[in-house]
Amino acid sequence: MSQLKVLLICVGVILSACQQNTVLENAQPQVDSLHYQCDEQVQIKKQQLDEQTIRIEVSDQLFELTRFDAPDKSQKYYSSEQGLQPEHGLLWIESEQTATLKSLMLDHTIKIEDYPVIYQCQQSI
Repeated sequence: MSQLKVLLICVGVILSACQQNTVLENAQPQVDSLHYQCDEQVQIKKQQLDEQTIRIEVSDQLFELTRFDAPDKSQKYYSSEQGLQPEHGLLWIESEQTATLKSLMLDHTIKIEDYPVIYQCQQSI
């Protein structure tokens, strides 16, 4: 086989491999993202990372929250021990078009409904 044929075959294999990598990179799942308009003109961006985890962006800070079962099955509840204030986590309660961000006090004697509300939010289009 001539050197030119070998070179052309090698170039073809390399280009094919590069094209497959590009297809695989572009095939990565897209993260679902929603925007919420909240009290005090605050905007919150929510990304669904997987079935159990979301990421919210509040005032240029990112927080990952994990879903947990709660008494009201018509809402989704997510929490994080990390919050906007030291020693307070976050609680994100989501309905169809609304959400509430609460301060999660790490005290098992306090009921969810008694946690202080940080923002009431409405999903924006």
